[in-house]
Amino acid sequence: MNINEIRKDFPFLQRKFKGQQLAYLDNASTTQKPRAVIEAIGDVYKNHYANIHRGVYDLSVEATQLYESVRSQSASFIGAKSEKEIVFTRNATEGINLLAYSLEAKLKDGDEILLTQMEHHSNIVPWQLLAERLKTNAKRQIKIKYLPIDREGRLDLSVLPRLLNRRTKIVSLTLMSNVLGTINPIKKIALVVRRLAPDVILIIDAAQAVGHMKIDVANLACDFLVFSAHKMYGPSGVGVLWGKRELLEQMPPFMGGGDMVLSVSFEKTTFNEVPWKFEAGTGNIADVIAFGKAISFIEKLGLENIRKHEMELTRYAWSLLEADQIIKLYGPDLKRDLKRGRTSFNSFKESVISFNIDNVHPHDVASILSEEGVAIRSGHHCAQPLMSVLGIDAACRVSFGIYNTKEEVDRLIAGIEKVKNVFKLKSTVYRPLSTAVVSSQ
Repeated sequence: MNINEIRKDFPFLQRKFKGQQLAYLDNASTTQKPRAVIEAIGDVYKNHYANIHRGVYDLSVEATQLYESVRSQSASFIGAKSEKEIVFTRNATEGINLLAYSLEAKLKDGDEILLTQMEHHSNIVPWQLLAERLKTNAKRQIKIKYLPIDREGRLDLSVLPRLLNRRTKIVSLTLMSNVLGTINPIKKIALVVRRLAPDVILIIDAAQAVGHMKIDVANLACDFLVFSAHKMYGPSGVGVLWGKRELLEQMPPFMGGGDMVLSVSFEKTTFNEVPWKFEAGTGNIADVIAFGKAISFIEKLGLENIRKHEMELTRYAWSLLEADQIIKLYGPDLKRDLKRGRTSFNSFKESVISFNIDNVHPHDVASILSEEGVAIRSGHHCAQPLMSVLGIDAACRVSFGIYNTKEEVDRLIAGIEKVKNVFKLKSTVYRPLSTAVVSSQ
C-alpha cells in the first residue's frame, strides 16, 4: 500500500495546524473520513434524499434501496447470516443500552452478569442501570461480576471458571480494549462460558476492533455484537447491533414510534418484524448510506493490510517509548510477544498504546504535543474502573489508523522530548527514522 496516496484521500489530513501538518494519533476515539464518505453524505442530500420505508413514489423507493443496501453490506462485512440480523443504531453505546433494556425480562432474582475490568463505560453503566431498575421496579436483585486482568493487561482466564455458574445469564465484554489495546480471545472464552453457564447470552463490544481486524460473528460464537461507524472511517451517529435472529425476535423493542410498527389502534400496537421493530423514527439516512462507502474503503484496502501497517507503527512506537525508563507503558508487551514467537501481526495487542511520563500529568503532555501539531488523547478514556486497577487517574493514549506514518511517530517522540525539556526531565536519546538525534537534558 502507498500510504501517502491513501492520505491524499483524507481532506482533513491536508490541513495545517499552527503552521505545520497535523499528526492525528487519536483514532481509537474517532477516525477521519475519506473523500468518498464525505461526498456520499452531500450526494444523498443533493440527489437522493427522501424519507425511507414510507413512500411509494420513486424517490422514496430509491432512498430506501440505498439505505437497505448498506444493511446487507454490513451483514456481509461481519459474516452475518442475514441482513435482518442487522439493527442500525446511533453507535455501539446505544446498541448495548438497547440490549440492557430489551433483555431485562430474561433476568430473575439472583441472576448474574459478568463483565471485565477493562470495559469502556458504555459496557458497564447500562448494566448498572439495569440492575438498579430491577431492584427498584421489580424487587429483583442481580449481581454484576468482573473478570480481572493480569499484570500484563490481559484477561486472567484462570479465574473465569470460578466466576461462572448457572445463574450467569449475560456475559458482555470487549473484543479489544480501548486503553490497553488488548485483543481478547473471544472464541476461547465462549467455549468456557457455554460449558459452565449454559443459558448465557454472550455480547461482544467490537467498537475498537472493527476497523482493524476481520470480524466473523460465527467464528466468535457470540449472540450479539455492537460497533460504531465513526471508528472505522465512517460517519458519526451510525452504529450496528448484530444479533441472532431468533433472539431479536424474542426481545421487546427499545423505543416506540413510527416505522417500528405494523399497525396501531387506540388500544393496541403490533410491532414490525426484525430488524425494523428496533428502529423507531426516521433513521440517519444520509450517514447510513455514506457508511457503506466506509465499508467499501476498508474492503478495498483489505483488513489484513490495514492491520499489518498499523502493527508496524505500534511496534515502532512501542520500541521508542519503551527505551525510556521514565515512561510507563500499559498493556501487553509487544517485545515480549515477539520473544514468545508471536509476530507483530498476530500479537495480543492492537494499534493502541497508553503511557505516562513520570511526574507529568497526561493533560500537560497532550497540551504540549498539541502545540507541536500532534494530537493524542489524555484522560481516563471512559474507563475509570480500569484506571483504578492500574493505579492511575489518567493516561496518555496514542492510537493509529491506516493513514498514519512512522514520521508521525517520530514527531510524537520529538514532542515528548519537548515535554521533558519543559519539566526538566532527563531522558534517553532517540534515533527516529530521519536519523536525527532527538534528546533532552
